[in-house]
Amino acid sequence: MDPRRLLPVGDRQFRYAYATLGIFALTLERAGAACGRQVATRIGADPGAAAHGDTPVVVGHVELGDVVAPSPEAARCLRHRRTSRLPYDARHATAVARQRLHLVAERHGHELRVEDDPARVRWLLKENAHAIIANLQHGDERRELAQWVRVDAHTPEVGDGLWSTPLGQPRWEIRAGFSAPWSFKLWGLSQLAVNRYVQTMGATPHVALLRGPFTTWPELVAAGRCLMDLWLELSAHDLYMHPFGSTLTNPTYADRIANFYGAGDGWLIFRFGHSAPPPASPRLPLEEVMR
Repeated sequence: MDPRRLLPVGDRQFRYAYATLGIFALTLERAGAACGRQVATRIGADPGAAAHGDTPVVVGHVELGDVVAPSPEAARCLRHRRTSRLPYDARHATAVARQRLHLVAERHGHELRVEDDPARVRWLLKENAHAIIANLQHGDERRELAQWVRVDAHTPEVGDGLWSTPLGQPRWEIRAGFSAPWSFKLWGLSQLAVNRYVQTMGATPHVALLRGPFTTWPELVAAGRCLMDLWLELSAHDLYMHPFGSTLTNPTYADRIANFYGAGDGWLIFRFGHSAPPPASPRLPLEEVMR
């Protein structure tokens, strides 16, 4: 784990950073299946040692096992899996897909709660938009995030950070959010921005909450594995996900979501459904990831 890539302000206690270790571990295992190789991962050290240091710290190990038959389905799901901030159409996930998603969460010791009433879905989408505006008012958090936002007309194939095209927002709006966030607190502009943001989400059919153990670092790693397993299951049914990163990291909105779902231990809220294939986000070249 490289502490230079963490978010000490926005991700207090580094809970979501630790969860990404579980995401990465399960992805490696599924990539092994896609390529025809058994892969075992083990996160064996407290990631906190890296979070509060200056240099990368080894927190886990990967073991390559026997050669096996490649899994075309594993490869398809890995390639399909993306965050889609595009408009979703009104098609609901099938009953089979819904059942499979609930079973995946339960297998990891978590619970998935899905909301699909149109009025309640719209309320949740608006809450997410309000949470984004509220978080932009915090100077330290805004400046930390600004380091990773890339507002360019052209999105390259290689790179990192949050690019305007995959984010699905106009460049002027992103610039305004970071340079003049106070303007979005003006009532008329705030309502306009929220309604416009909700419109970009199309006819979103589902907003879901993942709840379960999310406190100690082993629980966080396990939660990350649960999330990636669920995400790949969505991909198996040609569904996309859009996590709402700002909502549960803001205590005010986290409480509102907890009251809405009747669950105080929710740790991820996201919308899911069918959309056009979303644009790919740039990724670092392999030689910068594997050293």
